[in-house]
Amino acid sequence: MSKKNEYKVGADGKLYFKYNQGAEYNVIPPVGAPFTYKFLTCEWDELTKKEYYRIESAGKELPARFSVMQIEFMLCRLPCEQTAEGKAVELPLLEEEVKAFYAAKRKEMKKANVTANTKLDGTAYRKNLTEIKAITENLHYCRANGDTAKVAELEKKLGELEAEQQKILTEKGVDERVLRKQSECRECGDVGIKEGRICVCALAIADKIKAYNSELRRACG
Repeated sequence: MSKKNEYKVGADGKLYFKYNQGAEYNVIPPVGAPFTYKFLTCEWDELTKKEYYRIESAGKELPARFSVMQIEFMLCRLPCEQTAEGKAVELPLLEEEVKAFYAAKRKEMKKANVTANTKLDGTAYRKNLTEIKAITENLHYCRANGDTAKVAELEKKLGELEAEQQKILTEKGVDERVLRKQSECRECGDVGIKEGRICVCALAIADKIKAYNSELRRACG
C-alpha cells in the first residue's frame, strides 16, 4: 500500500474516512457562546483522490466542503471536545488497493503458468504446437493459390492436431488460458487501471479487492 495518503484503518483492516459521519465537536471560543461542529456527510473526490466533509456549524450547514487538513486546523485552533462519535464510513475502492491486488494476481498467474508447463513435460503438446504453426502457414499459402485438394488435406491434419492438444490439456488438467498467460480483461490487460481510472473489471470485484488489502493490513498491523 502507498504511504502517500494516511487513511484511517479500522479493526477489520478496511479503510475509513478519518472523521465519522455524524460526529460532533463542541467548540469553546474565548469570546461568545460555545457552538458545535457536526459532520453531515463524508465525500470522496475522484479527481483529487482526497476525502472531504460537509459540516454544520452552530446549527447551519457551511457552504463549502472541507478537507482533512482544513478540519484539523479548525479543531486545533480553539479548545474543543468531541461529544458524539458518529458512524464510521468506509472509503470507496482506491487505486492503490487495485494495484496491490492485481500485482498479486499476476504473480499467482505466473506461478500457475509454470505449474501448467511442468504438467505438459513428456507430452507431445509442444511438438504439436510447432507442427500446427507450420501447417497454418502452409494453409494460408494454399488457400491463396486456390489449391483446394491441399487445403482440405491440411485442414484435416490441423483439426486432428488441435483435437489432440485439447485431449492432452484435459488429461493433464491444464487451463489453456493459464498456459497462454491470457488476460481475463481485454480493457486493462489485468492491471486493474485503464487510462488513470479503476477498470470495470476491478469495480466488479471491489469486495474481493478490499478483502485482500484488509488481510494485508491486518497481517502487517
